[in-house]
Amino acid sequence: AGHEDLLWADAIVFGTPSRFGNVAAQLKAFIDTLSGLWHQDLLADKVYSGFTSTASRHGGQESTLLALYNSAYHFGGIIVPPGYKNHVIDGPGNPYGTGHVTGEDGSLAVGEESLTAARAQGRRVAETAAALKAGFAAKAE
Repeated sequence: AGHEDLLWADAIVFGTPSRFGNVAAQLKAFIDTLSGLWHQDLLADKVYSGFTSTASRHGGQESTLLALYNSAYHFGGIIVPPGYKNHVIDGPGNPYGTGHVTGEDGSLAVGEESLTAARAQGRRVAETAAALKAGFAAKAE
C-alpha cells in the first residue's frame, strides 16, 4: 500500500508483527512518512483497526495494537477494534485486534480460528466505515 491508497480508503487496517510489544520498524517507518497527509487532515475521519502476531501467547499483542492506534488518534481517526462484541475473538486475539501466535520458529500457520476472528473484525470495520460514510453524506445534504 502507498499514500494514494490511504486517500481513497474509508477504512485502514494495519497489520504488524510485535517487536517487544511494539509496532515493527518497517510499519513504523511507513507511518512516519504520513505527516504530509496528516498535516492536510487527509487521514482524519477514517476507520482504523489492526491485527498482529507474536512468537508466544504473551508476546505483546495488546501493547503492540495500542501502540499502533496512537498514530490513528493523532490522525483524527476512529478506532474500531473487535472488542468482545463477537466472541470468536476470545481465542485468537484480544479486544484490541485479532492476533496470531506464530511459535518461536514461526512454524505455526494461521488456522481457521484466527481467520474467523479476522473476518469478524474485518466485517465490523467495513460495516462501521459504511455507516460513517453514509452519516457524513447525509450530513452534507
